[in-house]
This record gives sequence, structure tokens and C-alpha cells, in this order.
Amino acid sequence: MLMKNLFLLALFFCFSCQEKTTVFKYQNPILDMDFRDTHIVPEGGKYYAVGTCAPYWGGVNPGVKLYVSEDLLHWQFDRMLIDAQQLDSLVWYKDRFWAPELRHIGKKYYLTFNCQNNSGEYGDVANQKHYHACGVAVADQIEGPYTVMTPDEPLTPFASNDLSLFQDEDGKVYAFFNNGWTDIHRIYVAEMDPETCRLLEDPVELICQEPGKWDGAGIEGSHVIKKDGTYYLFYSSWTRGYAVGYATATHIRGPWKKYEHNPLFGAYTENDTTYLFKNGQVIADPDCKISGIGHNQIFVGPDGRYWTSYHGYVKGRPDAVTLIDPIWFEGDVIRTNTPTYTPQEIEITPSLIQKNKKNNGIKNE
Repeated sequence: MLMKNLFLLALFFCFSCQEKTTVFKYQNPILDMDFRDTHIVPEGGKYYAVGTCAPYWGGVNPGVKLYVSEDLLHWQFDRMLIDAQQLDSLVWYKDRFWAPELRHIGKKYYLTFNCQNNSGEYGDVANQKHYHACGVAVADQIEGPYTVMTPDEPLTPFASNDLSLFQDEDGKVYAFFNNGWTDIHRIYVAEMDPETCRLLEDPVELICQEPGKWDGAGIEGSHVIKKDGTYYLFYSSWTRGYAVGYATATHIRGPWKKYEHNPLFGAYTENDTTYLFKNGQVIADPDCKISGIGHNQIFVGPDGRYWTSYHGYVKGRPDAVTLIDPIWFEGDVIRTNTPTYTPQEIEITPSLIQKNKKNNGIKNE
């Protein structure tokens, strides 16, 4: 028995010595994509990204663009997933597409988008009946083609925004969104039928903005992951600059508890000095040239950990830039160095990837 154990130990030692170590190097920001609200998805050995296209405010933008990368660093435009110029003027989703996301659920790919028709040719736009709402499109492959499953009416009620889907361990799919065009901003959840892309229940309120706090001006950009039976809901606020916080719950409908040291990360500029939010602290960082940091999503990075994608703005550059950084857990608390802007290096081995995925409850692709 002793000889057998020694043999296995020696075999493990030899395997460990032979394990290949690679170093992933990156530095924020990524300039290949002029996206706000960047959502990155690893699929088939590549990375895919969607986001809000410029112009971001007050008018028509092209629709939903898909970018692809082999290494998470260099990105190329691939195709339009929804081309606004090809849409009939009478549909409710037409002019200003906002904060799209991609999700692989079952054997399908779900593209969520938020939109409005500025032309006045659909619905009672003058009375804001369909001013802004959320839709879903479905495809058999991540590159599409996508079929809009909500062509006649939006998935969500009037004035909703930032739709994000989450599939729970029992296979049920939930739609998270906010009501961002009203006086009090709230985030809601409702179960969605993935076959018909229709809500199965009335939306349930989860959290709302809190006057006098870091999220007092409003909240948006919900995105949910789950680890060890706890749900983590990320969201953003623009109360002072732009920043990201999170809330937790053990049931998807709550009650949800906001992290006591929010905001988790963010940045704003005042008098030419950038101030970073890190775990509820405000840190002056004159060397950082990136502000307006927020609206994050979560994806599995090259080392098997959860990473966050988000956007920011570089002084002198009118369009948004994409940023990425890893997150990790200490117990049930999220930790991150975000936002980073100096060169970063991460050593990666196959065993480390598997360990990180196991620790986070991430299934192999």
C-alpha cells in the first residue's frame, strides 16, 4: 500500500512538473469596441461581445453589433445581430437599441435588447405608451440569425430597461430589468418561458434606489450570478459619477440585501482628478484617466474565474471604452481590483482553471 501511494505521489509530482503555465497579460482600456454596457460571452474557444452602439444618447443607433475575439484583447466586428435599417417603421423596436446581452440557455442563444421607436409610427408614443421597453430574440447559433420573439409587444411593461436573463439550477429562466424612466427606479424579476419568451408572472420588486446613499439618483443594469446557493445581483448607479454595487439573496424573489460596502467599484472625475470607488471607499487617483465606470456583466475568464466586463470613458475620447477584470469570492463577499488601468499579468494552468471553475460552481463548456 505504501509503495502504491508513493507511486501515485510521484506520478502526480511528474504531472505537476509537466503542467504548462501560460501568462495572460492585459491592460485596460480595450479600444477595439466603442461599446457602452459591454457584455462578453465565451463560446467555442472564442469570445463574443455585444453592447450599446454609439451614438448613445437621444437618437438613432445602428442596432446590435456582434464582435469576436480569439484572445479577449483584440476584437473585430463580425456582423449585425439586429440591423435597425432593415426594420419596418411600425415595429416597437426600431431606433435606439440599448444594453443588449447574450445568454446560452439550453440549446438556444438568447439576445436581449432594450429599445424604442422614436418615429411615432408605433403605438401612442406621444403619451409614452411604448416609449421604451425590452425584447428577446432567439437563435440556434451565437452568430445568429436571430428571430425576434417579441415582435408585436415588448416582453416587459412600459418604461422598462436593461433586460438580463438568468437560468437557475432547476432550469427555470428569469428576466431581470429596471423601470428606469420613472421617478423612483426599481429592479424587478419575473419568470420567463424560454419557449414562448413570455413572462409567466407579474414582476416582483427586488431593490430600489435610496435617496442620500450611493445609489440615490437611480439604479439600472442588473445582472445575476449564483454561487453556493446565494444569488448575486449586480447593478449600477450614477449618483456621483458612475459605479457598480451588488445585493444578495437566498431566494430569487428575495428578500435582497445590499452589500454594506457598496459601491464595489466605479470612478468619476472632478477638477481633472479621477476618484475611484473601491469597496465603498473613495480614493483619489490622479494617474487614472478613466471615468464613468459602470454597467457591468459577468463572464468566465481565461483562468476559469468569474470576470466582469464594464465600460468607461477616457479623457479626450468621445466614445466609451471596454474594460475587463477578474472578481473572486472571500466567503460570500465579492472581491475585485477593479478598476485597473496598469498592465496586469495572470498565470494560468489547466489545473488552476478547473479549480477556479469548481470553486465558483461553473460547469465546463
